[in-house]
Amino acid sequence: MSIFSLLTVVALLIAAVAALVPRAGSRRTDGFAAVWPTGAATILAAAGLSRAIAERLDLAGAVVMVLVVALTLVVQVFADRHLRGDPRARVFFALSALVAAGSTVAVSADSVVLLAAGWSTATFTMLVLIGTGGRGPQTRAAVRRAAVALATGDLALWAAVAVVLATTGSAGFENLTALTGAPAVATGVLVALAAIARAGSFPLHRWLAATAATTTPASALLHAGFVNAGAILVLRFAEVPSIAGPWIVAVAGAVTMLCASVAMLTRPDVKGRLVQSTAAQMGFMLLACGLGAYGVALVHVLGHALFKASLFLGAGSAVERAVAARSRAATPGSRLGAVLGAGVVLVGGGAAMVAGGILTHTAAVLLLFVLATAGVAGGRIGAGRGTIGIRAVLVALVAVAIVGYVLLVVPTAEALAHADAAVPPLFAIAVFVVAGLLAMLTRTHGRAADRLFAFAFAWGRAPLPSPRSAASIAHPTAARGPLEYGRTS
Repeated sequence: MSIFSLLTVVALLIAAVAALVPRAGSRRTDGFAAVWPTGAATILAAAGLSRAIAERLDLAGAVVMVLVVALTLVVQVFADRHLRGDPRARVFFALSALVAAGSTVAVSADSVVLLAAGWSTATFTMLVLIGTGGRGPQTRAAVRRAAVALATGDLALWAAVAVVLATTGSAGFENLTALTGAPAVATGVLVALAAIARAGSFPLHRWLAATAATTTPASALLHAGFVNAGAILVLRFAEVPSIAGPWIVAVAGAVTMLCASVAMLTRPDVKGRLVQSTAAQMGFMLLACGLGAYGVALVHVLGHALFKASLFLGAGSAVERAVAARSRAATPGSRLGAVLGAGVVLVGGGAAMVAGGILTHTAAVLLLFVLATAGVAGGRIGAGRGTIGIRAVLVALVAVAIVGYVLLVVPTAEALAHADAAVPPLFAIAVFVVAGLLAMLTRTHGRAADRLFAFAFAWGRAPLPSPRSAASIAHPTAARGPLEYGRTS
């Protein structure tokens, strides 16, 4: 660890202690004193990033460290009002600082042992943080499911560390290339399992849906920072000479991305939809790592963290926004505008890929998903209610954004972290085709669409708490939590 990483961890530990100190007569929420040391930690992390850029050190770890600490600061400031009067506030501030400290150690570690130690510290504190959502059956189910899945991933990571130490005799990442044969395969598989568990991906995906029961600030930390660590873990072990790990990561990510994208459409609750959105995004991240496009995966992690944190922190007003939107008179969209808007964006993005020579790049196939998303955005803007001039300007801005992403962001990202592709691009193309077919199927009616809905609903539904007491079965309303948790199956 660098000196700035160490100082950042110390500042976060001070924040955890400061949160537990009683403050009589303060107008702030209990535990708010943690904000000031966390702010200092953010400054130290930024200084570490500046040094990493200047000296060309571990840029990926430094960027993720700044992201984790800064988001923790933002969420703590939000919690000052959200948790005012809540007896769990002091515990939340202390645990959020500890989660950030563990994550900082993990992303900035220079040895496999230190990484695993920070990883497990973040896991344990996050489990306790999830448990602050209350004493109802939904929270208990969330803690139980998360504990099983995350403990499985942590044990796999420690097993991988043991294999590395026993085979190479050293804990340094630079010795991972010395792994050969069965130890290399075992390490790759175990690391892939740890990354899948942390990202909430198939087959260890059910714990993530259950965490919608926890508080909004805890959800923001969980979905904006905690689950994103899988990308760093896979990147750190990218030098292991084994294709088993990347294939497992890519397949798990592809399955999760496809299933969670459809499951998101079946969730009627705001946080439930956001949870499935996170799962789908983490699936895309793992797919990118399997293809060796670690830079694109890291950029995606950064964008997802900022975007998802804002959505979770604004979840409380989502209902009011939806009601206001429905109260406005609906006007039919322009089909010609939709076609033109999507066409301009797709042509601009395609031309940028050709002009930038990115078609031979490892991450080129992943741009199919980016271009498709941008094309949908352009089509919706083109079919909007605004004047032709406003719609044209907005479509042009989307086209400029996608061109900038192709020509600037992707090459810069791959300069941060790049590795040879272990999974052929044809796999990602097949995933893209399946995603398109599923998207079209969701807009149809019939037996196939009904079966898809049933599957997606079962995938995205949080697990029922088990066992249920006789009182909650006889009196469903007595069970604390959503009504579905008090019903018999």
